Amino acid sequence: MGKLSCFMVCMLGWFCMFTFPVIGEQEDEGEPVYQLEEVTVTGTRSEKRLKDSPVVTEIITAEEIEQSNADTLIDILNDYGLVYTGNGMGDYVQMQGMGKSRILYLINGRRIVGRISQRLKGETLPLGNVERIEIVRGPQSALYGSDGIGGVINIITKKPGNEVSLSTDFTNRFLLAYDDPNTPETVAPFDDFNPIREQTLSAAVGFPLGITRNSLNIEAARGGFYYNEQKTSSVLPEYYRGSLGLDTAFSLENIPEVRLGSSFMLMRRDDQTTARGSLTRFDYLRGDAYAEMDLHPFERGGLTLRLYDNFYQRDKDNYSAINDRWSKGNNYENENSTALEALGYYDGLDNFIFTLGLEGAYNSMKKYNLSKSFVSVDKEAIFLQAEHFRGDTYAVLAGVRVERNSQFGFAVAPKLSGMYQLPGDFRVLAGAGIGYRAPDFSDLYLVKDDSETMYIQGNEDLIPEYSLGFNTGLEYAASGRFVQINVYYNELFDEMTRVYIETLGDRMIYATKNISRSMRTGVDTEGRLTVLQYGFVSAGYSWLYAYDRTLGEELHPQPAHTVKMKIGFDHPTPGITTYLQGRFFSAMIDPTEPDNEPRFILDFYVSVALGTHFKVHAAVDNITGEMDHLGPLTKQTFSIGFKYFL
Repeated sequence: MGKLSCFMVCMLGWFCMFTFPVIGEQEDEGEPVYQLEEVTVTGTRSEKRLKDSPVVTEIITAEEIEQSNADTLIDILNDYGLVYTGNGMGDYVQMQGMGKSRILYLINGRRIVGRISQRLKGETLPLGNVERIEIVRGPQSALYGSDGIGGVINIITKKPGNEVSLSTDFTNRFLLAYDDPNTPETVAPFDDFNPIREQTLSAAVGFPLGITRNSLNIEAARGGFYYNEQKTSSVLPEYYRGSLGLDTAFSLENIPEVRLGSSFMLMRRDDQTTARGSLTRFDYLRGDAYAEMDLHPFERGGLTLRLYDNFYQRDKDNYSAINDRWSKGNNYENENSTALEALGYYDGLDNFIFTLGLEGAYNSMKKYNLSKSFVSVDKEAIFLQAEHFRGDTYAVLAGVRVERNSQFGFAVAPKLSGMYQLPGDFRVLAGAGIGYRAPDFSDLYLVKDDSETMYIQGNEDLIPEYSLGFNTGLEYAASGRFVQINVYYNELFDEMTRVYIETLGDRMIYATKNISRSMRTGVDTEGRLTVLQYGFVSAGYSWLYAYDRTLGEELHPQPAHTVKMKIGFDHPTPGITTYLQGRFFSAMIDPTEPDNEPRFILDFYVSVALGTHFKVHAAVDNITGEMDHLGPLTKQTFSIGFKYFL
């Protein structure tokens, strides 16, 4: 589909949302899953209704995840247009022109470690126990510190309940035969067809035991090779993944709630790379453990204490068919983060909430290509926040964070946000803040010898990047309708950029330096509409303009235009859900990527309830068959599966 057609479809969707009434609407049925009155968000480090939050927040709900055919974090972010491409190194998640390590990933407010070349590998984060995903764009360092310079993606998991529960999901995926677009040969779709290439099984069990409430979550997945036309190499890897998590909550006499939990994820990925059958193997491990408790030391206040540890490990081994052996132990990466946090609030004054947070963290890494075999940093932080609100009329929030980092010293990040409720279910939001990103271990200590002519080294003199960001938005929320518009402007200072240093003999030396200043501005829009009681339409459009002030030229960190649209039907009584979902990315006008072209991706999903506890579902992803040279070379992916729940 051409660019003009995509824009016409998107504009038609917006026209319908603003012009036509919601037909057949009722109070108790047919309401969309996204309700400002019901959704609770944590974008201010305290739980509140979305309609009361002065921070622009996008929500991906549990129901939307369940109906998305997504198994991992990267799957669902891809559906929402936040991922342009990805490869074996990691996924290119972008928000408002910011990406890589400028986006902070959290699980229930806890930091997630483990990036490769500053990119998180989203397939190592399954979605089996996710209640919702909160996306907060723009500088969030005043709350979370480093890496929140471009925004925060917070994965909120389901809390253990008081009743026995069970839900299971099994999905089988397959692709048609691979037809290489760069060869003249044509392959029939069912040549050497493999109908069981990829399977995923997940189960969540909730059970009370004594005074405790517990949630056990299990996930297993496998995928086979996806061979090229000549059957000499694999276009997609073979992989195996398993995860196990247990969360427990209970109350004591003087403690309202104690929460304990841990989770582990193991994944092995084999890439077939040559005609001889040589393999590259990656082994991933994620581990997470936490302990939290809520206290009420004051009549009008509360305190939450939290201790957690997050661990990530990646090992890369190469197999030589000539020597018939694996090379082990020379390409590895282990990262660990331990943190102790205390978060208190006081609402003893009318229309005011005061928040105080104290944090201490220790982060360490052991990696094969660092100049120091083991590196670490400790940091301590305090953040203060005050919010003044008046019922459903307005809210003003001001906060500041001061952090000491053993690598570079102190960093300060203030923020100011506000919301005003207008007549007619409209509200205006505005915010300004400073964000920062500390140099990571690879920036500081990397030693990378790419060839006989190139050498990349770390720079221990780096200082943090800083950004100054502004945003203003307008939201409209009524029964069956939701529209959100957010305009932003960001200036990035002391940007860390890899630059040429000198030539020694035949070798060019590169290093990262704080030399750049750049600007990013644009608009993000989102709209949802209930039609004919059980139908729904949603559409979104994002525009970005980025400019490198140091070099005096445009930047292309992501497509300038992104359009997404979804139209479907969700009837609870017969239990039928179906939708058609499209995403359009404009070409990234970059002279270094001459093959970059616009992309339009279309997905289809349907699920049907068979009785009270059973559903079957089917999907076709990438109906349009779009392929990108920077990411996995796959066309249509077919899925079929079932869900069972109590």
